[in-house]
Amino acid sequence: MRKPWLKALSLGLTVAVAAGAAAGCSTKEKESGADAGDGGGKGKRLKISMMYPLYNEPPQKNEVWKYIEDKFNIEFEPMAVPNNSYEDKLKVTLASGDMPDIILWTKYPDPEFNKYVQQGAFLQLDDLIKGSPNLMKTPQAVFDNIKIEGKLYGVPRTRALTRAAVMIRKDWLDNLGLPVPKTMDEVYQTAVKFTKDDPDKNGKADTFGIAFGENVSHMDPLFTAFDTGSGWRVMEDGTLMSDSITPGRKKALEWLRNLYQDGGLDKDFAVLKNSQVWEKLEGGKAGMLLGAQTSDYARYVENLAKVDPKANLIMIKPPAGPTGKFGFGETSGFFGEWVIPSKTDKDKAKRIMEFLEWQASDEAYQMKRFGLEGVHYTKGADGKPKVNVEKYKADGVDATIQHNPYDPYSYVVMTAPEAVQKAQKENLDLVKDLGVKNPALSFVAPTSIEKGADLGKLRDEEYVKIVMGKVPLDDFDRFAKEWLDKGGAQITKEVNEWYKSQKK
Repeated sequence: MRKPWLKALSLGLTVAVAAGAAAGCSTKEKESGADAGDGGGKGKRLKISMMYPLYNEPPQKNEVWKYIEDKFNIEFEPMAVPNNSYEDKLKVTLASGDMPDIILWTKYPDPEFNKYVQQGAFLQLDDLIKGSPNLMKTPQAVFDNIKIEGKLYGVPRTRALTRAAVMIRKDWLDNLGLPVPKTMDEVYQTAVKFTKDDPDKNGKADTFGIAFGENVSHMDPLFTAFDTGSGWRVMEDGTLMSDSITPGRKKALEWLRNLYQDGGLDKDFAVLKNSQVWEKLEGGKAGMLLGAQTSDYARYVENLAKVDPKANLIMIKPPAGPTGKFGFGETSGFFGEWVIPSKTDKDKAKRIMEFLEWQASDEAYQMKRFGLEGVHYTKGADGKPKVNVEKYKADGVDATIQHNPYDPYSYVVMTAPEAVQKAQKENLDLVKDLGVKNPALSFVAPTSIEKGADLGKLRDEEYVKIVMGKVPLDDFDRFAKEWLDKGGAQITKEVNEWYKSQKK
């Protein structure tokens, strides 16, 4: 029996498809648009809505937007939702049944997504993607990560496997006569001094060491340094343990707890969303961000300069922990996957795939990074694009084209100053081999589909209480037992059975 939400979804999509047909999107017109080069046919434009999270300026009805509509003979509706509210908006949209034509599912791995797939919410895309040569350039490892029971239900928005960064105010280090920290002990000492020793020399007690946010976010290299594992950790007996309850996790939380008490952390962390964490760094209040994205470095540098023109934010090698471990959790090789509601008719699904295929082309990638020649950029004597950054940003060009081809340097912001681009490339080269693999990345335990969300909430609440000193550190042991008793033990059993089967 279908779940109530799926009935609503089916009804909503049926109505949407019927409305599209009534508006004049005949089968013949859709078929005439099979070749994107012919402008998608001469008939009435087919509406394609696209929902995704927004990080910078929203897309305007700019020349790139119009170019897309003319090229594919579509009425393009980009639905850019501010990142902080994206997951909530996605849940509401799913429940309503009034679904966009294509949606970026950002969470991975996600038991909820697997549940929706099992209930038939999204199209299987294996056959559709085979005819898309640009999309098929995605590394096989990324496709393997995204498959569910060997089948594709999403198009991965590819990224480098490791693209994170540790950022620190070099000018603050210099002001206090401190070296670049190389170990977590040195990070601890530096964080305290950034809070107590007036690193910006303004005579006010208005700075702190490390910015992070709710659910103890932006702390990935700390956990790696304490050998927590990434998702799952291979234990000494060869079995897997969830990184939520490994001994290293308890030690890392103790490190945070002590630093919180010593004043080296943002006291407001428990209520801060992602963008609010970033604002602490951009606003000149925080000296370090341990778990950052290389791409965001450009925005941080730009915004920080408005507050403090002498600021010098740099990216450094992730510091080592007590046993010499360091690095970042290796990602899936994509950030989000594009999914299409299952009630989408075949012709429209084909047009959507053609649109994504073009976005993975060199032409679209060039347009995403620079805009249109003569509108957003001109070519200099050396042939390199000279971008009108103000026009590019005002039009929200980057947010208009949301997919991209596979490029390990896609996190380099091409509109940023050359020094920033150089730093981003150097950091991506630095971290590319520092990823800690999740040995069960592509597997979602059946029990986690039902229990995963509750266990995640239990974990997040416990971590915050420990860091803030609201419970004794040894409460972690009680939490670990509760986590196991409430479904974690069964999930661990299922993951280990899968892991063992992969070795045969």
